[in-house]
Amino acid sequence: MYIDCHVHTRDFKETHKETIQHSLEVARDSGLDAIYAIGNTKPTTDNEEMILDTKQRVKEANVPEVRYGVYLLVDGTAEQMKRVTGLYRRHWPFVVGLKMFAGDSTNHNGVTLEGQYTVFEIAAKEGFDGVLGVHCERSDMMKSGLWIPSNPITHCFARPAEAEIASVADEIYFATTTKFPGKLHILHVSAPESIEKIVNAKDQGLDISCGVCPHHFFYDWSQMYNEQGILWKMNPPLREPGSQQKMLAHLKVGNIDWIETDHAPHTLNEKTKHDGKQGYLSGIPGLPWWPYFEEFLWKQGFTEKRIQEVTFSNVRDRFGIDIPETKREIKDRRTDYPFNPYWALERQLGYH
Repeated sequence: MYIDCHVHTRDFKETHKETIQHSLEVARDSGLDAIYAIGNTKPTTDNEEMILDTKQRVKEANVPEVRYGVYLLVDGTAEQMKRVTGLYRRHWPFVVGLKMFAGDSTNHNGVTLEGQYTVFEIAAKEGFDGVLGVHCERSDMMKSGLWIPSNPITHCFARPAEAEIASVADEIYFATTTKFPGKLHILHVSAPESIEKIVNAKDQGLDISCGVCPHHFFYDWSQMYNEQGILWKMNPPLREPGSQQKMLAHLKVGNIDWIETDHAPHTLNEKTKHDGKQGYLSGIPGLPWWPYFEEFLWKQGFTEKRIQEVTFSNVRDRFGIDIPETKREIKDRRTDYPFNPYWALERQLGYH
């Protein structure tokens, strides 16, 4: 019924947050036919050993209703890029694509501008024709000094929309300049101005797509003013009031290709406290709320065809992986996670 091509299943050294088995079970019960996991795991998923270990965990999970795929993480070096493109060819379609952080985020895998160019350059030389997903935020445009944990909304100011917009322009430039042969995908776009650049690049002939998270077409940064607003801290952050309606409009008319949740579970302590090493972590869970996202789109006047495209077929076609669309009984798994980030959406739909 749905494909979520951007999830963090954690596991390995982060089993206290989420595991492959649990995420697959939640996905199955929430109506998903496939989930694609990001490789910023601990340790990083960018080598044969981690691919084989992941495959084994998927096998042991024994959830055949849901297809599992993984992105290999790129680090911006030529040697590693050559290696992961080879791994992609050997392990596709289990390895669904490559992922690059164009700015620092959870687990600190940000790639420099020089490294980003190297990724595209080597991809062109190696003839990489798969999906390269990019988290677009320029680190040099972030304003870390503005971030004050006791005032959560400052996170939105510390990672401004301009950092995403500029990074989207960077990736378009790199892809165009290197004659990138793959499929560029801009992950979790949050700023309407970014969409304008992506649409223009597509009109100019670039093979580019983009996805949006439900929190970016439902919430704005005023959510951070609420009690426990720190729980809605994510990267990229929530944007200014009015942005969510614009993002929803772009999704409705086809300027955004699909929905992806960026399912990113953390413990409550990790979200709300600092232990001296890390804290106030970014990310919210999303998998159990897929049926609510679909209902929200219906109530916003999306056609049946458009809902099917943004929740399933556009992802299937873009990645070129044949996934049967099924329908099964939904089981409520929302309480599997330590807080409900979509209570306001549920209330709007009449469930509270």
